[in-house]
Amino acid sequence: MTWSPDAALPLYRILLDHRQVQLPPAFALPFDVAAHDDAAFAQHGIACPASIARSVRKRQAEFLAGRLAARAALAACGAPDAELAIGSARQPVWPRGYLGSISHTGNLAVAIALPSSQLRGIGIDLEHVVSPATLHALRTTVVDDDERKRLTEAALVQGWPVVLTAVFSAKESFFKASFATVGRLFDFHAVRVLRFDTDNGDIEVEVVERLAEPFMPATRWTLRYQRLNTQTLLTHMAW
Repeated sequence: MTWSPDAALPLYRILLDHRQVQLPPAFALPFDVAAHDDAAFAQHGIACPASIARSVRKRQAEFLAGRLAARAALAACGAPDAELAIGSARQPVWPRGYLGSISHTGNLAVAIALPSSQLRGIGIDLEHVVSPATLHALRTTVVDDDERKRLTEAALVQGWPVVLTAVFSAKESFFKASFATVGRLFDFHAVRVLRFDTDNGDIEVEVVERLAEPFMPATRWTLRYQRLNTQTLLTHMAW
């Protein structure tokens, strides 16, 4: 049976322009951490795993919102209602025959889903633009010296907080889209940024670590980024 979203949920769709492939819209769901309580899981028919039940309220609220957004995305592509288990790398385990991705930041969760017959992988990531206080951490952990040089022109247009947040998010989306194929964890330096196009929203990366076919050294992949508002970025990768 396909799940029908509660009309009271403030779900809305975000259109994703991938250029190479046609993607369904992502489903977004705002949530209020302060208003969250344990009864919300039962109210919406979402199981609360033990690891989440032991977590702080923020983690519980974002987990529930992400699962509700994922339910809506799955329902939109005709999938039967099913619980999403938590995988070994804390990733959502999608129903057989479907793939998808979930992300959340602050008070917003997003999810996308589609039949696995259409694509091999999808990754989506949502981030708030980093503050000046955390900018140095991204400079030193997410990009190397060569990448920083390539990103200088884009930073003159968008500013370093936006550019580094988008690159961080893009590498997260790459990880999510490729994880089922690669089958292991890898860090930010497994791929490097070659091009950041502020005009059309492209971020081109090159694989530099031997991951798995087709993610082998020297292969290039184009991800997309878009600004939802002045402080929130969304990136995605599909292949």
